[in-house]
Amino acid sequence: MINIFYIALGGGLGASLRHLINESLRHTSLFSLPLGIMAINFLGCFCMGIAMAQLSELKDNLYFFLIVGFLGSFTTMSAFSQQAIEMLYNGKDMNALVYVVASVGSCILGTYVAYTLFKTS
Repeated sequence: MINIFYIALGGGLGASLRHLINESLRHTSLFSLPLGIMAINFLGCFCMGIAMAQLSELKDNLYFFLIVGFLGSFTTMSAFSQQAIEMLYNGKDMNALVYVVASVGSCILGTYVAYTLFKTS
């Protein structure tokens, strides 16, 4: 039951930080793509790679706080999906395609690079 507390604590902090970063990048775009959620998801996935490399065998309080709670709520598939759908509905099909490919690709690459760099064994 204590794991739920750590997940909730991490989740609240992760979601709050996601909101702050997204708001600070609200008017920033890269090639007409919304940079906030894209940057958040990349950063979160990079941090997930580090956490996987360092904590993958541990299922202690830090794991539940950081991986399940904080990083789970910091990154967001729902906001990513909403932005991609808005681009499609606004006739920006190519932007939506580039956004989806760049977001998914960069997140997988970020997780892989971080995991490779920080894996100790």
